[in-house]
Amino acid sequence: METKSFLSQLAALVVVAAIFYASYGATNALASARANVPEIYFAWERAVPFWAWSIVPYWSLNLLYALGFFLCRDAGELARYVTQLLAAQIIATLFFIAFPLQMSWEKPAVSGFSGFLFSSLAAFDLPFNQAPSLHIILCVVVGAFYLRKARAVWLKAALVAWFVLIGFSVLTTYQHHFIDIPTGLAAGCFVLLVRPMDGEPLSFAMSADAARYKWAALYLGLAFLTLFAAILGAQIWSSWALWLSWASLSFALVACGYAFLGVGVFAKNGQGRHAAVSKALLFPYLCVARLNALFWLRRRRLSDEILPGLYLGSVKQAGKFYAVLDCAAEFERPNGAQIYASLPMLDMITPGADELRRGADELERLVKMAFSSGANLPQRAAELGLNFSAEVGYAHGRDLKFDEQAGSRVNLQTPGAANKLEITEARQTPAGSNERVAEQNSKRVLVCCALGYGRSASVLLAWMVIFRDFGFDDALNLLKSRREKIAVSSSLRERIARLVAEVHEFENGLKIG
Repeated sequence: METKSFLSQLAALVVVAAIFYASYGATNALASARANVPEIYFAWERAVPFWAWSIVPYWSLNLLYALGFFLCRDAGELARYVTQLLAAQIIATLFFIAFPLQMSWEKPAVSGFSGFLFSSLAAFDLPFNQAPSLHIILCVVVGAFYLRKARAVWLKAALVAWFVLIGFSVLTTYQHHFIDIPTGLAAGCFVLLVRPMDGEPLSFAMSADAARYKWAALYLGLAFLTLFAAILGAQIWSSWALWLSWASLSFALVACGYAFLGVGVFAKNGQGRHAAVSKALLFPYLCVARLNALFWLRRRRLSDEILPGLYLGSVKQAGKFYAVLDCAAEFERPNGAQIYASLPMLDMITPGADELRRGADELERLVKMAFSSGANLPQRAAELGLNFSAEVGYAHGRDLKFDEQAGSRVNLQTPGAANKLEITEARQTPAGSNERVAEQNSKRVLVCCALGYGRSASVLLAWMVIFRDFGFDDALNLLKSRREKIAVSSSLRERIARLVAEVHEFENGLKIG
């Protein structure tokens, strides 16, 4: 890659620094011209000591901020770093204008080098621009930049310790009140979520799915409810109730995900891990999601075998399978699976046609990798009761081996009833056959989401129709017979039909070509 020259890096630093001082100074001046600028602090903050020496780590952030420009290895990294710093400045400036706060505490007289640094700071920094602390926002952004650069464990540990000290210094230099710190941390994490150093920036696009706005409204309502509870609780009981505002922020961010940010708010990577900033911002919601899963899965099976060696279930079971297709955005991957694919989707929403196609393609890839042309499959599909009863209305009539050469024919029609011999064989199937076959087959595949009832079921349906010649009704009835609580929307049939039409059009185009 092309390396940025020293002059280009210097020019970027000059421009960003000019924007920093101009906007910071302007908001300070605006706040100073206002009457009765409020001040928010807790009684215990009066016991925080004033440490004159802590101005050194406080000031060191400025040096690290500037040095970062010259540590960028290429133009792309420099652009991302600049974007993050400008985003931090914009967020802080907007809050400083809309909700000005002040720090009125007098600092003790300081001499020597520390006194010089305090005097230099006072030359341009008025006691305003409090929450969220821009110093803390930049501490998060600049700290993440340096941690990404560090390779040695001892260096990472030293950097973490130093940036933590920088964070505490905003209190011990009497530059900020405590409330400025968590708000600054939240803003800094949001900057890194919107524009991470690795990967693509968080995309903004209004959804065309009306169901997503219903859930966005629900989570936005929860956000306002918890914010109201935080404020009311702080006034009636204790200031500790303000931590409920963390839950409010978490629900608000999820609401934005449903409305226009998409699944990117969870920042779940290909290894099934959430980015640290996403976990920090969404921690209350993630806790609620886990409690919700525990409630709905109580006294129920966590996974069920749908076809020989192919299971549908909860992501909680993922560590017990050889290959896993994970559709849950809000859960991280449990350890254990040797082959893993992450296709995160929002909960309670019918996957779009693109998601269904990607999911079906990914599942087909996993099946081929896991079963190696069917060598590891049970020899008798009848042991799993795959010859269905007439009462349910299924037909066998399919080659259920997961061959690499399996056809991609698709069928949305329901075939005829099963023959009597197949019905008899199915009724003679031992009750525990599922468990025995599961034990024999070491290379099992799991399609999962939070509960194994919605998103993952939709993807498995699409795969069965596209790659295994199932009719839609056959596939749906089979899933419901194996995992009773399957819940798919009425629009799923239409979306899979549209997807099938696209597949046919593509195949016909290849034949003509």
